[in-house]
Amino acid sequence: MDKHLITAFEKLQKREHLLRVARDQMGLGRISREVFRQREAEILTKYSLTESEQRAYDIHLTMMSRKRRK
Repeated sequence: MDKHLITAFEKLQKREHLLRVARDQMGLGRISREVFRQREAEILTKYSLTESEQRAYDIHLTMMSRKRRK
């Protein structure tokens, strides 16, 4: 796999994990909705994909969808 694609997968996995943790904390009443929104914004900013990572991820998705159609 391409280096950019691997980095994109790692960022997306980390982002989803941290968002899930924050949602669980809010659901359990450990943090308020306002604190959740702040954490969510921080997580999304910190783990956003660069242009090259996004391009590699989009190419990967296109290739996988073509393989599934065959």
